[in-house]
Amino acid sequence: MTQPVPGRRPNFLFLMVDEMRHPPVYESEATRAFRAAHLHIQPVLRQNGVNFTRHYAASVACAPSRTSMFTGQYPSLHGVTQTTGAAKSASDPQTFWLDPNGVPTMGAWFRAGGYRTFWHGKWHVSDADLATPGTHNGLPSYTADGAPDPQKVALYRAANRLDPYGFDGWIGPEPHGSNPLNSGSSAKDARGRDVAYRDEVVATLKALDAAGDDTPWLMVASFVNPHDITLYGLAARLGGGFSFPVGEDVPKDLFDDSFKASRFEDLSTKPSAQASYAESYRQWMQPIVDKEFYERLYYQLQQTVDADLMAVYETLMQTRFAEDTIVIFTSDHGDLLDAHGHMHQKWYTMYEEALHVPFIISNPRLFPGGAEVDGLTSHVDLLPTMLGLAGLDADQLLARIAPRYTDAVPLIGRDLTPALVNRTPLTDPIYFMTDDDPSRGPNQVNFTGIAYNSVIQPNHIEAVIVAGEDGTLWKYARYFDNPQFWSTPGRPGNPNANVEDIVTSPVGMPPDTDGTTQWPYNYTVKHQPVAEEYEMYELSADPLELNNLAGQPQWAERQAQLAALLAEQSTAKRTIPQSGRVPGQPLPIPAGQMG
Repeated sequence: MTQPVPGRRPNFLFLMVDEMRHPPVYESEATRAFRAAHLHIQPVLRQNGVNFTRHYAASVACAPSRTSMFTGQYPSLHGVTQTTGAAKSASDPQTFWLDPNGVPTMGAWFRAGGYRTFWHGKWHVSDADLATPGTHNGLPSYTADGAPDPQKVALYRAANRLDPYGFDGWIGPEPHGSNPLNSGSSAKDARGRDVAYRDEVVATLKALDAAGDDTPWLMVASFVNPHDITLYGLAARLGGGFSFPVGEDVPKDLFDDSFKASRFEDLSTKPSAQASYAESYRQWMQPIVDKEFYERLYYQLQQTVDADLMAVYETLMQTRFAEDTIVIFTSDHGDLLDAHGHMHQKWYTMYEEALHVPFIISNPRLFPGGAEVDGLTSHVDLLPTMLGLAGLDADQLLARIAPRYTDAVPLIGRDLTPALVNRTPLTDPIYFMTDDDPSRGPNQVNFTGIAYNSVIQPNHIEAVIVAGEDGTLWKYARYFDNPQFWSTPGRPGNPNANVEDIVTSPVGMPPDTDGTTQWPYNYTVKHQPVAEEYEMYELSADPLELNNLAGQPQWAERQAQLAALLAEQSTAKRTIPQSGRVPGQPLPIPAGQMG
């Protein structure tokens, strides 16, 4: 293909945000006007870029999605399945991070191709923070007002904690947890992390510009917002360390009347984990107060991070790299934002609000005037596509890097370059999987000290999205109970391994006593998975995903077809480690036994 500059490999600036969904179909005219007037980065990139209108996360939530995006593999292979912060911490035995010599990252692939590689911002692929000895507490790199601490920044630079993962320049700690200074932009009377990330990226771009070195580079600029929406609620209001300003520009009538059907949806026809999640979220996270303000805050946070993204982009345009740099923009996942029976964030579902995200590839020489691609694409397609745009041979690179990794295997995703350059139609289905169960873990106690029950099973999901020959668009999902994540994982029914799942549930409220508190629990032992449940939507006719067609007799033939397709996709893409066996990890399921 034609390179941005003939004879030279392109640079890559990868702009990533957290929790930004693709605009849902029920946004109001006022919200669309707000986007046009105040959210600039996507329109600017689309002017000379390809906009993928049907792009989906490969997994959720943050850590599983990011690791899938930057390895080009699914969690079944790379092993990063859980999101920390609720019932699990980064150091818990049920939390697995990417091993630096397990599955190679985008940084490793591009370094092998002769690129300099940089990472600025949120990582969340491994537990990379520097820590105070004897603790698991990440070392802050900022002062009490959120400004960078030069000494701590220098320490992180010298440690270069992402070097084993193929990237230079990362400054921790990770921007998560309840500390307002670790938010994207919501610390009261202090700077958030996104401003610091913006400044880091700008400084690196200027340094590369001044150096005069023509070695190609790849830079990830990973911002937090609009993820700060997850911090808002009763606990944040009571804590007092946060500030959540919302400007007058953000409309109050964000959604049209059609959204009411989703907001007040009866979930009785949906997989049972959804109603369990909607009810339990306020217990294991926090109750959402003032929902109108909450929803407006989500759009304000998009405006806030948009300014940081534009500052980075404008800096790039002022450098000598303006025309030979490919800019990529996407988000790790979306947010439900009170849709589907008052659900929040992105877990225990596969709805559009959680999975459907923006994706743009932009360069003025390659894509003048812009274009749209409406074929289905996935986060696992990003890495092979970038290698294709760079003119790098994935097979040759794999042979070069494989000796350093336990599980370096061919990339699962597709190189989308033919769709970019020749407008070749994309007709393949895409596959999604998640084993993320953030409500379950050793720390099932909420911010008030009350223990809570985890979301019920089945809550592990794999799904397929496919375009029909008649122009219809279908989504089919299987919800199942995965013995890989039982308290004693393994193949159910194996008495020698004592394969079982023990679940403890608090009974009632804790007694109001001083000293030692005795609290009754129910103790449940399970030796067989609970029954599977299914979900099926014709998105072209039901874009709000209100009518679950699974199990309806008139749709039995279509469900059988989609179940067979899901089994095929799962077998092909839900790959497992070659280096050893993972206890209880699901084996491919014959099509006749799925759905």
